[in-house]
Amino acid sequence: MPTVISYIICAIPKLAPASCRDISFCRIARLTLLIAAVAGTTAAPVSGADEVPLDAPAPRIQPDYSELIIPPNIAPLNFQIREPGSAFRVRLEADAGTPVEVTTSSPIIQFPDKAWSQLLASNAGHSLRLDIWIKGADARWKRFQTITNRIAAETIDPVLLYRKLHPVQNAWSTMGLYQRQLQTFKETSFLDNARFNEECCHCHALRNNDPNTATVGIRSTFFGNQLLVINHGAVESIHGAVGYPAWHPNAPIVAAAFSKPRLLLHTAKLNDMRDIIETESWLGYFHLDSSSVSRIPAADNSKLAGSPAWSADGAYLYYCCAPSPLAVATNTIDAAYNQIKYDLMRIAYDVDKDHWGTPELVLSARTLGLSIALPRLSPDGRWLFFCGTAYGCWPVYAPDSDLYGIDLHTGGNGAQFAWRKLEISSPGAVSWLSWSSNSRWVVFSTKRMSPLFSRPHLAYVGADGRCGKPFVLPQRDPTFYDSQLLTYTLPTLATGPMQVSQAALVRAIKNKHHRDLQLPPPK
Repeated sequence: MPTVISYIICAIPKLAPASCRDISFCRIARLTLLIAAVAGTTAAPVSGADEVPLDAPAPRIQPDYSELIIPPNIAPLNFQIREPGSAFRVRLEADAGTPVEVTTSSPIIQFPDKAWSQLLASNAGHSLRLDIWIKGADARWKRFQTITNRIAAETIDPVLLYRKLHPVQNAWSTMGLYQRQLQTFKETSFLDNARFNEECCHCHALRNNDPNTATVGIRSTFFGNQLLVINHGAVESIHGAVGYPAWHPNAPIVAAAFSKPRLLLHTAKLNDMRDIIETESWLGYFHLDSSSVSRIPAADNSKLAGSPAWSADGAYLYYCCAPSPLAVATNTIDAAYNQIKYDLMRIAYDVDKDHWGTPELVLSARTLGLSIALPRLSPDGRWLFFCGTAYGCWPVYAPDSDLYGIDLHTGGNGAQFAWRKLEISSPGAVSWLSWSSNSRWVVFSTKRMSPLFSRPHLAYVGADGRCGKPFVLPQRDPTFYDSQLLTYTLPTLATGPMQVSQAALVRAIKNKHHRDLQLPPPK
């Protein structure tokens, strides 16, 4: 019989000091006290529930951490048991390592960090089994069907970057950029807008998942619109309004959209009255040593172009393109906004010669039946995932938006690319996807848990492009998202934490000595 680490947890709120009776203490400890940790003993069976009946149901738990593929370096998947009972017992085990048991009078199940991490590390590539017993009103224990998850052999990038803000229409105050250690629950702010007049920080972008080669967009009425360029310890502010920046993977070149987004409020949708519409949008690029922006020959005056994303080798720039409704003199944006549908395009680029090829259609909105937004390419060069939505380029406000995938090995050179709807799609708006550096994990924002709040969800991507069941970013308190009133956007996987200090970023924002982006003349 394997040895077992057993934890007995009881709710004893009177033992908590007054200074600790606050929300943070509740979330960390849920008013529980670790009474004993006994190693080297065999777990005693639960009387009357040693064998699970064949027709026993699966236990209801929240979040739904069942039938998953999880990284071997993820924080504990703590959960709440949604079944009635006076006591709860949970056993977590795998083929190797020491099983972990938690017995508690609370339905809140929190695994000890060290024991969880050791169990996952010992069983990468194998199954993780979870058994739950609940003591009912008749004082008998009921055992439920075993929940089985699989621990992937491949790790996920250790840090997740994201922005948090209130989900309001056109005004906000609290906003910040954060980084979260995925193997623990440690979250820190790396840019809080309270440090610079509560202005907007957005569109952080990394080169090859490296947080030390990155850009952060700033929109400020006081300090001016600017792009913070982080380059291995140094921070520079370049003034100019830049959207959707995309780093070339092998050269200090940034492609970006230069657009005029407009907030449109209307009552045509049931769940959200917001839309973001672009009245003008073109693609440009610039070398980080230069302030001169050059147009990418991918659009003319009658086109809208945006959402640039480089291929893994830097040989192609992918982007989305749509006819502008304002090209027709009789059209107004309010009348034609829901007719704007973007195609997925790409254009070849020779970085040595600084030469662009001819735009090529990858997938049309007509073929898909939807508008295409936010393409993201896997670092191994195999897959392109994107959002499909009824119209426009802002799926975060579209309840019908879903994720689609293209196998880049099955098309091109005149051949049609194969596409399909991804398994990780679901009811609720989906947007802002990011790949891990090993191309085996994605993170994306989704409103599947709430029609108002975006939450980051992780999912495994197999070698065949098939995705595992997505799961929400774990928190120490499994009820955390029930009371979290901030929405998460732009979740981005990183190979490590941001090394540049917040003070250095704020100094760059406030620095009066800067260079300005020099835009080309209008066409």
